[in-house]
Parts: sequence; structure tokens; C-alpha cells
Amino acid sequence: MTSCCIAMRRGECRPPRVGEAPDSVGEAPDRMSGTQQRSEEGVAVSADIPQGASAEPPSLWAPPQPQQRQPDPRSPQPPYPPYPGYPGYPGAAERPQYAGYSRRQPQPQPRSMPQPQHPVASADVVPEGGKSFIVTLLLAYLLGMFGADRFYLGKTRSALLKLVTFGGFGYWWLIDVLITLFGGQRDAQGLRLNGHARLKKRVWIVIGAIFGASLALGFAAALAAASFTTTGLTPLGWVLVAILAGAAAAGGVIWMLRRRASAKRAKATRQADPVPARIRALLERLTALRAAYVTRVASGDRVATGVIGQIDALTSNVTALFERLTVAADRAQRGLAESEYEDKLGKLAAALDRGYLLDVLANPRYWEQPEERIRDVRRAIDEVDAQIVDNIKQVNARRGLVFQAAIDGLIPSKAMEDWQRDFDEAAGMREP
Repeated sequence: MTSCCIAMRRGECRPPRVGEAPDSVGEAPDRMSGTQQRSEEGVAVSADIPQGASAEPPSLWAPPQPQQRQPDPRSPQPPYPPYPGYPGYPGAAERPQYAGYSRRQPQPQPRSMPQPQHPVASADVVPEGGKSFIVTLLLAYLLGMFGADRFYLGKTRSALLKLVTFGGFGYWWLIDVLITLFGGQRDAQGLRLNGHARLKKRVWIVIGAIFGASLALGFAAALAAASFTTTGLTPLGWVLVAILAGAAAAGGVIWMLRRRASAKRAKATRQADPVPARIRALLERLTALRAAYVTRVASGDRVATGVIGQIDALTSNVTALFERLTVAADRAQRGLAESEYEDKLGKLAAALDRGYLLDVLANPRYWEQPEERIRDVRRAIDEVDAQIVDNIKQVNARRGLVFQAAIDGLIPSKAMEDWQRDFDEAAGMREP
């Protein structure tokens, strides 16, 4: 003990209060100069005091301070975060930090590489043989009781056993049919049946249809047997007759409604464009040819001017004819007019095209009797246009259409054959 403690025991000094400096009486601690001394209790006290530091010992009544303790390197390390109290969590600041202690940061774990998976062997790996799936299935179903399917596959021993046992008393026959259907049947070389993957869906559809039809026929036969007796219809029969009559009436009403709806749609289409699609295509072709004749007019061709007027009158009259046929709602007359003018307008378009009349006008020296050819074409246009006007008058008078114009000899035979071939190809009547 120090001398201050001995003096306090003898009553020569009092203990200092908290915050009060000790008096001179009690200030008799042994000062240590750098050597190591032993106290009465035998505790070694280090007296190596740095310069400028206070040599006074701490007050005996000061509050106890937490002791700093070095962690044992042999002790286990604290667990990895997260855990309560780890820096960054609530309450971490209130925990004492140990001097010289460093927390080990979590190390990133190496990512394991995916191991390649070996493909599972499937039925598709086995190649197809030369035995047909359809033939095997038919033989298994029709003659399977006699082992015909196994004879066909080359499995002679099992086929003979199946023949002797009559298809394994029916069980073997059924098993072979199912195995063949599901694609498990193999030939004598262990190869799959040819065409199973391609035809199995169709086969199942056919089997389902046959099975469904068989059930329907059986049900109908049962109902018929229950509906009729030797004396006439049973009550169940009368109920069935009433149901059938109601179904027939409902079907008739639905058919009439659908027909009326279809007629309304067709009428709306005709009102939007009364000219049929094929006639409209020919009129557009004539309009495109008109532009070519306008170019000829710019070069001073007087014949082209007259042809342009004829084309304008022809297209206008055709449109008026089909508009009036739409208002009259005579489908038969409209069909006749469409067939007649599809032929005549097609021939006129071929005659006015660059392969005939336009070439005659541009190169008259290459043609025999060019002026006569030009007159023939223009006369044909006038005849067709006059017939259209007569047809419009007939529609207004509610009479049948009469067609009298004939333009078969308008174009030379070779050009006519070429046009006929093009027309048939456009209509889908001949392969190109």
C-alpha cells in the first residue's frame, strides 16, 4: 500500500471527495522513476511515466472503468453478419468495442459452375425401320388373334405362341394393339415403326371418331327399341318425336336467319360498289390504257382522241348498268350481265392494249391494212357500248337482258389465242 492509505488508517488524512484535489498530507505516494518496485502485496507496478503526464494516482473513489481485454486468438470468431449489434444495426453503438479486435469481413463464396446434364435417352433416339405403323396396327387389330402383326414384324417365335393361344386368350391381342398405338412396338431388329411420329395424331382422331360413332349408333338403337312397340309409339317415343320436330324447326329458323344476314351483307357490298370485282378490274385496265392514248394525243394522233371518248363512254355505261341491276335486285340478270361483259370487256382491253391497236397507231408500217384494223376496233367498241345502252333500257322496262354484239373476229387469231390464254390463266382455268 501507499503511504496515503496508511495515513488514512491512522486518521491523519481524510479521503478526497469526488472532484476535489488531494491535500498535501495525503500526497505522499511513492514516486517511481523508471524502476520496477514491489508493493506490500507483491504486485508489480510499472513506474515508467511519460514526460508531461500526471504522476498522481487515480482517485480511489472514481467510478470503475471497463477493462480493456485482448481477445484470445484461440477463441472462435464471432458469427458473420447479419446479427443484432453488428455495425449498422440498431443498438450497435451501445455495445463496447474491444481494443485490438478486428471483425473478419465475409468473403464472397465462389459460384459453383453448373454441371452438364447428360441427355436422357428417349424413344426418338431409336431410328425407324422399314415396317409400317399403319400396317402393323391394322394387322394387330384385325388379325392379332392369329399373330399376324408379329409375323409381319419378323417375330416368328412369339407369333407362333400367339397363334397357338389365340392371342393369349384375348389379353395378348389387346396388349399388342395398345403397345402399337402408343409407339412402343419394335420390329425384329429393335427399330421403331415407320410413320408413328407422323401419323399418330391422325390415327387417334380416326379411332375417336369411330368410337364416338359406335356409341352414337348404339344409343340411337337403344332409343329406337325403347320408343316403338308392336302397338305403336311409347311415351318415350312421343317425347323423342317432339324433340326432333323442335330441333328441325329451330334448324330451319336458323338457316333462314343466316340466309337473310348473308343477303344483307351482299346487298351492303353491292351498294358500296355495285360493279362486280372482276368487271371493276377490267374497267381499271381500260382506264390505264386511256392514259396511254392521252400520250398519243399529245403527239398529234387524232385517232387516239376518238378512242379516248369511246373508252370514257364505255366505262360510264357499264357502271350505270350494274348500278341499275343492283337496284332491281335481280340476281339472275346480274349474273348474266357479269358473265357477258367480263368476256367482251376483256376482249376490248386486249384489242386496245400495246400488243395491238397502240402498236398499229405507233408503227402502221409493220401491219397489213392498218386503217382497216383501226376501224374494226372502234366499230367493236361502239357495238358493245350500244348493247350496254340497250341493256340499261331493258332493266328499266323490267325485261330480260338481250345480248347481240359479237366481237369474236375483232383481233387476229394469234392475238386472240394469246388473249384467251392470259384470260384463262387469270381466271385460274389453266396452269401458266
